[in-house]
Amino acid sequence: MFRKSLIAAALVLSSCQSNSQPVPVTTPGEVFANEHLLFDMKDEVSGFPCLVSGTVPGWLSGALLRNGPAKFQVGDKRVEWFDGLAMLHVFEFSSGQVAYSNRFLRSEQYFIMMDEKSLEFSGFAQDPCPKVFKDQISKEVPASMKGIHNADVSIQAYADQMVALTEVPMPVVFDPETLETVGNFQYQDKLVQGQWESAHPQRDPITGETVNYFIRFGRETSYVVWKMENAEAGRSVIAEIPVKRPSYMHSFALTEHYVVLVEFPFVVNPNDLRDKKKPFIFNYQWKPELGTEFLVIERSSGKSFKIKGDPFFAFHHVNAFDKEGKIYIDIITHPNANIMNVVTDQVDDQKSIEESETTRLQRFTIDVAQQGLKSETLFDQTTELPRIPSERVAQEYQYCYAVDMRFPTTMQAKPALYQIDVNAKTAKSWSEEGCFPGEPIFVARPGATKENDGVVLSVVLDFARNSSFLLVIDANGFNEIARAKVPNPIPVGLHGLWDAKK
Repeated sequence: MFRKSLIAAALVLSSCQSNSQPVPVTTPGEVFANEHLLFDMKDEVSGFPCLVSGTVPGWLSGALLRNGPAKFQVGDKRVEWFDGLAMLHVFEFSSGQVAYSNRFLRSEQYFIMMDEKSLEFSGFAQDPCPKVFKDQISKEVPASMKGIHNADVSIQAYADQMVALTEVPMPVVFDPETLETVGNFQYQDKLVQGQWESAHPQRDPITGETVNYFIRFGRETSYVVWKMENAEAGRSVIAEIPVKRPSYMHSFALTEHYVVLVEFPFVVNPNDLRDKKKPFIFNYQWKPELGTEFLVIERSSGKSFKIKGDPFFAFHHVNAFDKEGKIYIDIITHPNANIMNVVTDQVDDQKSIEESETTRLQRFTIDVAQQGLKSETLFDQTTELPRIPSERVAQEYQYCYAVDMRFPTTMQAKPALYQIDVNAKTAKSWSEEGCFPGEPIFVARPGATKENDGVVLSVVLDFARNSSFLLVIDANGFNEIARAKVPNPIPVGLHGLWDAKK
């Protein structure tokens, strides 16, 4: 069996208690299976007091919210990562103590998998046309939960509401304290929604605007870029750009003056989505001859232009900013879209898997006046799930945090969590044998004036010891200062955010 890359399992898109299903046991040197990192959780806990070792800073007051799939198996069948059931997690900090809670998002898919014991649903890589699906399932789904999607990718604050998101364009509101599912977010506008939307909306910390884009598929397909000053005001369109073969773009770039959609040559014929009746992602094709196009959109006017570059693929932008007539865009890049084949179990040859594990942190510089493009490598080690301080979004910055997402092959593996200095092109790291760190979230110390004055939080799966803990790192020296152990192992998740106590 070829080893599977968690970078492949972890990036595509779409509880933890004594009764949770244990992580499969392996012996040193044995090849891992996906189930060692992506296993089912069964129970839900509330307010579990974590055992803390080390010292959690007393100023750290608030909650770390996390999202990610936590159930993949029904009988002897499994779904891939982005079709697993969404589970919300919260770590609450107060006076140096940590309490943990978790809860499955209540969606249509939740009741299908839990009550019907079925995988008959339309998803990222699931059959879009299950037989007699609607007649058999609809009566088992509570009326209040119908139309709620399995939002298992990310979390965002929309005004005074917290929402979970996936690539289906309907955010799901949940209570950040109880993790109870509330229902679909209701936009206060009449904008005709598309069929796909980025799961990574961005909030401009200066203007307070939330910016995102969706794809409206049809005879005349288009990218629709929108902004929302607050939930009460609703969305307004920045630009609507016609496109014949839309690209799969999981995230995008935002600067003070521009939105940039980086169109990788992983594209779809919109008619195929309607006619071929295949799972969503299987309709996309890698077309390197198209190159990668940078669609630059001015935020104030909606005017746009394109610049063509070499082909590559990516899931996550790190950050972007504009300065003195140039736009700087930092992206974790893949050489091609093979990762999509690996994550959906369409290929298991070693060469493709190794290619899917190869990433770089690259900076692309666009000269707006000359419409020129150049690139450079800022960090050449394999990383993913990059994050920066939220206060630096769309602005010039120095530090990026990311993790090595390569699938561990033995109990002795020690994937690293990195702090990358993008100016000096250097990095510091944390790692521990048998541990797999998750997405790192930076939290600034109140009153901080330096960008690295604060802590980094990461949910770590200790796969060698069948447990999980929340890691707290001092960002200044990048040294561990505390960890808080949760009751049972948590499968590797996707994205989250810090919700400060005001």
